Amino acid sequence: MKPYIFFLLFLLMLDAHAQPTGETGQWHAPQPLQILKAAPVALIPFPQEVQWLKEGWKLPSQLTIVVDGIQPSLTDNALRSLKALLAASSIQCNVKILSSNDKAPLHAIQLKTANNPSLKAEGYQLNISAKGVLLQSNDAAGFYYGVQTLRQIMAQRNAKNQLPGCSITDWPAFALRGFMHDNGRNFQSIAMLKAQLDKLSWYKFNTFHWHLTDNPAWRAQSKIYPQLNSAKNRMPGRDPDSSYSFDDIRELIRYARERRISIIPEFDMPGHSKYFEPTFGFKMESEQGMQVLEKLIDEFCAEVPFADCPIIHLGSDEVRIPNPAAFIKRMTARVKANGRNVMVWNPGLPAEPGTIEQVWLEDATFVHRRTSKNPYVDSYGGYLNNYDAYSLIQRYFFQQICSKPLGDTLAMGGIVCCWPDVRVEDKSKIPLINPVWPGSIAYSESVWCGRPDFRPDYMNVLPKLGTEASNHFVEFEQRLRKHKQLFFSTDHFPYVPFGHVEWNMSGPFYRSANDSIDKEFIGVNTAVGTSLSHQTKIVTGGILRFEELLGGVKTLSKTANETVYLTAYTFSAKARKIHAVIGFEAAARSNRRSAGIPNNGHWDANGGAIFINDKELPGPVWNMPGGHRYLQATWDKPANEMPYSDEEFYWSRPPAVVALQKGWNKILVRVPRTYLDQKWIFAFVPVKKDLKGNWMEDAPVKIQATKK
Repeated sequence: MKPYIFFLLFLLMLDAHAQPTGETGQWHAPQPLQILKAAPVALIPFPQEVQWLKEGWKLPSQLTIVVDGIQPSLTDNALRSLKALLAASSIQCNVKILSSNDKAPLHAIQLKTANNPSLKAEGYQLNISAKGVLLQSNDAAGFYYGVQTLRQIMAQRNAKNQLPGCSITDWPAFALRGFMHDNGRNFQSIAMLKAQLDKLSWYKFNTFHWHLTDNPAWRAQSKIYPQLNSAKNRMPGRDPDSSYSFDDIRELIRYARERRISIIPEFDMPGHSKYFEPTFGFKMESEQGMQVLEKLIDEFCAEVPFADCPIIHLGSDEVRIPNPAAFIKRMTARVKANGRNVMVWNPGLPAEPGTIEQVWLEDATFVHRRTSKNPYVDSYGGYLNNYDAYSLIQRYFFQQICSKPLGDTLAMGGIVCCWPDVRVEDKSKIPLINPVWPGSIAYSESVWCGRPDFRPDYMNVLPKLGTEASNHFVEFEQRLRKHKQLFFSTDHFPYVPFGHVEWNMSGPFYRSANDSIDKEFIGVNTAVGTSLSHQTKIVTGGILRFEELLGGVKTLSKTANETVYLTAYTFSAKARKIHAVIGFEAAARSNRRSAGIPNNGHWDANGGAIFINDKELPGPVWNMPGGHRYLQATWDKPANEMPYSDEEFYWSRPPAVVALQKGWNKILVRVPRTYLDQKWIFAFVPVKKDLKGNWMEDAPVKIQATKK
């Protein structure tokens, strides 16, 4: 079996009988909290089964890697990764192939076929004891993933080079675990993509969905239609001179394969393709256009062998054409004529039987309503650019992929997507603008481990502190924080734990045009407006999404004139200054929609404000005060071609300085809603710098709803 197409067949090996979910309203984690807290190291994704042993193993400066009677094809990738891992730790190693009469040496790392026929596909067993390390699996993927778990354990060894003793049995809940990057809109170099593949493989992703075309350009080389690669036929300012040659594509596929990752190239058609008609003089869906596309499919398949690329994604979303069924049937047939399987977006053009459908609609019930018998991949809620950097983490942690505890023959898995729609000038900032790494790592936990229950509300509103769900989320945040320190200290990683923060929320209150209700909260001499049916309750989290907290958009006025107030308290043993990440509305990364950058001295262009001990906390002096105000989507408008600035995102600008007095300090926040499409949020997370100069949570600073 070809290792790089393994995942296609793996879905047929999964247990098709999904475990029953808990009672309505409940949420359970795959692992008991006590097991997670007892772990001496922070593992993501956490193994399915683990026991910690009293005796561990001291890493020597030199060791032997023993391969015990295994076909080289099963261990090549694992050995390559293991050797690189040991070299990075300045550990010299040699490889010994055992014959049937040889005995494995002590204090070695041994790779051996698993004596466990029930071990699931892509699964592994990892044992660390005083004698050394034993890694067992039945397939190449399992050996590779065992090495990645060992990577995480080695990074957390103690000062005496001691690894904790353990017995781990692990396997994925879903066959396909993917990440998508849009390079049609914003080109990234092969070197950048390789760096992404490295880190994705550490977290056991096995699919890279490569969005190669979009309105600005067709990025793949074409020898038969070189005009597709001409800058004059591409959108100015969107990397018009940048394409991927067939050599580039083959090289990235090779590199990915060594890391147990399959690449699915996407050629979006007939939508998202504005470059096409100016290039050829006719539309994609025309007879002439379809003939061109068929030749492009043939050319790509001739240049990239089936073994390297068994699936081709045809896009087909967000478009209206006069011949939808005929178009997708014809393109699907062409891909299949080249021996490849087809993937498309759903919703999109009507998928042909046997096509893999990638479900993307932002609707928690959509997966349940599917009537197609086609296999599908879940990308619901999976857009890194749709949500703020912090709120993404809870979405992905609580998401139940495919609305199932386990994958089966139809529910293949999930793909988290990065869509940097707006032009990005500095491509190195894509993981900052779109929180690629904290979001992807959180997603890896859900798609590898699975989730016994589904609570869509927890994806937007954190559960109450002290509940099982809250305790699990806070525990995961600590693992995520550890990984930020260990593996991403030099990368953009926009996230700081916030699950322990608590507020008292009051609202929504109605405001007329010139009224405020600040009087009842802070005593200012202003008129008190008439309130809607408002609520007062304790809410959890350093990032809050008020529309969801208040029960959804149906509870809000159609004139967008509500205000919500938050109060919290923090105790300080002395007068001092702390730092905090503070943010109100941030721009939508897909289309720039927001009220823009506030005026100098203010925190929020919608009128939001913060009061510390009844004194307003002045906002920053902005580089572009009052700029970038776009209350409607900017797709296809000049604004989408203006790169973002750091000050547009609360997670990318320097934390604020907050002065605390000795004793109890009151924090009061005013958060107005002023237009219908406003992203009505607020963020406040105390932070401090670690030894490497990175901002981490300031755990001793407790933000709580009451004085207690």
